[in-house]
Amino acid sequence: MKAIDKLHLLADLSDSQCELSHGKESEISDHQAVNYIVMPFGEKKNEVEEESARQLIIPVCQDCVNALLQDDWTLLYCFECGESRWVHKSLAKNKYQHHILWLRGCPDCANEFGGLY
Repeated sequence: MKAIDKLHLLADLSDSQCELSHGKESEISDHQAVNYIVMPFGEKKNEVEEESARQLIIPVCQDCVNALLQDDWTLLYCFECGESRWVHKSLAKNKYQHHILWLRGCPDCANEFGGLY
């Protein structure tokens, strides 16, 4: 990401709300964004260089940043519809090792799991 793009994103933070799930009872306006998750899409040119065709940019609040920095939670994020869900690792059936899993399809959009990106 270019420096000018980073500066533009930081300038927009004051007007941004967290786009991750906080549960059904939560209001979006209650979660002011403080940072972004930036996921570049592209391909590797060689071992050193990568070419990013586009980027997924998700505003996140301080609670979500804290959850991502700890090892208690895993974020499931669907690329198809943009829905997200948090999984508490100690209560989950599966053993999650990552902080974020990027999904291809979810119960909200495809009603089936299409794999991971």
